Amino acid sequence: MSIKITREEKEHRQLGLVIEVDNARFESEMRKAAGKVANQYKIPGFRKGKAPYNIVLRHFGVGALVEEFVDELGQEMYREALEQEEIEPYGIGSMDNIEMDPLRYWVTVPLTPVVTLGDYRSLRVEETPVEVDEVDVQARIDQILEREADYADVERPSEYGDLMNVDVKAVVLDADGNETDTVVMDETDWDITPDEENPMEPAGFDAALLGMVPGDEKTFEIDWPEDSASMYAGQRVQFHVNLHSNQAYVTPELTDEIAQSVGPDFETAEDLVNRIRENLQEELAEEADVDFLSSILDQLVEMSEIDYPPVAVEMQIDQMLRTMDSRYRQMGIEGLDQFLEITNQTIETYREEQREEAESVLKRNLVLSEIAIAEKVNATDGEIEEEIVKMFGELDEEATEEQIEARQRLFEMMKEGPSRQNFVERIVTEKTFDLIKAIARGEEIPEPVDAESSAAVEDDAEIQGETLVEIISTDEAVAEDDSLAEAAVDETPIAEGGE
Repeated sequence: MSIKITREEKEHRQLGLVIEVDNARFESEMRKAAGKVANQYKIPGFRKGKAPYNIVLRHFGVGALVEEFVDELGQEMYREALEQEEIEPYGIGSMDNIEMDPLRYWVTVPLTPVVTLGDYRSLRVEETPVEVDEVDVQARIDQILEREADYADVERPSEYGDLMNVDVKAVVLDADGNETDTVVMDETDWDITPDEENPMEPAGFDAALLGMVPGDEKTFEIDWPEDSASMYAGQRVQFHVNLHSNQAYVTPELTDEIAQSVGPDFETAEDLVNRIRENLQEELAEEADVDFLSSILDQLVEMSEIDYPPVAVEMQIDQMLRTMDSRYRQMGIEGLDQFLEITNQTIETYREEQREEAESVLKRNLVLSEIAIAEKVNATDGEIEEEIVKMFGELDEEATEEQIEARQRLFEMMKEGPSRQNFVERIVTEKTFDLIKAIARGEEIPEPVDAESSAAVEDDAEIQGETLVEIISTDEAVAEDDSLAEAAVDETPIAEGGE
C-alpha cells in the first residue's frame, strides 16, 4: 500500500519528507491502541478489554490513543517511505515534527555525500628534503651515555653537585665564642651533596663545603638567621667537617665496550653512531612523508567540491571517540568515560573539541574515497593474502599436513569472511596514498584499468574514516570498538540507515 509523501530538497545533502498517514491506516492504528488501553485500564461499566472503541475514545481522548502508536508508526512509515521513494539514507534520519488531522510526520533524511574532484592529476607538491643534524645524533648518544653515568672518585676540590662523605659536628657557641654543651648535629660517614639552588639550613653551610679534598678538615662558624623556624634561630654555631671522600657524577666517553653493551649488532662505537644516524634519517623521512601526504590531502580537499549532511560529521566523531576509548583502555584507563571523569569534562564538550578535526578527516576521507573509485583502486586476493601473512607470519617449514590445512582454512575464512573488508580498506587506502603521492611528484601515472567487476571496485574503494584517522593522525594518544556516545544533534533519531 502506497503512502502519500511530499519531498523537499534541503541544503547539505539532506532530503525532507512529509509522510501523511491515510485515514484507513490511522483508524486501524487507533482501534489497536484502544484495544491495548482497554486491556490495561478499568473503564467504569466494563470489564477490562471489553469496552467498545467509541467508549475508550471518549474516555481517554484522541491524543492519548495516538501516543500509544505514534513513535512506532513513525518508524514504520519512515521505512516504508524510504522503500517507496527508493532512498538510500547515509545515516540516521531525524524526526522534526508531527501534526494531527491528518497525521503527518516531518523527517529529514541524510543522503550520501557528493564529491566533485578537481583536476587532481595536475596537482604537484614539493617534497622537503631531510638531512640529519649531528646535534640530534649527539643527543641520542648522550642519552645512551647518561645510562652509563655514575659517581666516581675525584681528587679535585669539591664543587656543587659532588657527593661528599663527611663527618660533621656542630655545637652552639656562647656570647664569648666558647663551645657550649648544645650539640646541633653529630654525624659520621654522612653522604651530602652541596646544592647551590636549594641549600641546606643554615644559609652558608653548603658553600662552606666547597674547595675541600679528601683528608681535609675544616672548622667554620655560621650565625643561624633570626627569622629561622629552627630552635637555633639567632645563635652562632661552630661546624667541624672532616672529608673522607669526594665523588662527581661522571658521564663516560663513548667506547666500543659501551656500544657492545647496547646490542649484539654493534662491535664498535662507530657502528652504534652510524645506526643512530640511519634511524634518525628514517624517522625524519617518515615525518616528512606524513607532512607531504597531509599537504597533498589538504590541497585535494581545497580543489574539490564536497557536500555532505551534518550527520556525517557526527558519525566521524563517533568513530574517533571509539578509537580514543580503545586507546585509553590500552593505556590502563577504563575507557573514554573514565578519562572524561578524571579530567572533569563532559562528553558534549569533548565532542565539540573533536569537531574541527573530525570535519577535516571527513573531507579528506571523502576525497580520497572518490579518487580511489575514479582510479579503480582495488585489492586483489593476492594482496589480501600478503596482509594475512604479515599478520600471522610465515608457516614453519616443518609444519605438518594438518597444520598446513588449518592454515589454509584460516586464510580462506579471513579472505572471504567479515575480516576481508578490514584488509581491503587497509590495502586500498595505502595504494591510494601511493597513487596521489606519485601524482604529486609528477610521475607518469597510467590511466585506470577496468577491474573484473566495477561494483567490486567501488565496494573495495570505500575508505572508512577510522582507517584514515589511524594512518594520517599524528596523535597516538588514543583503536576501536564499543560505541560511547550518541550523535550530538537536536533532532530525534528515528531510523538507522546504511552507509
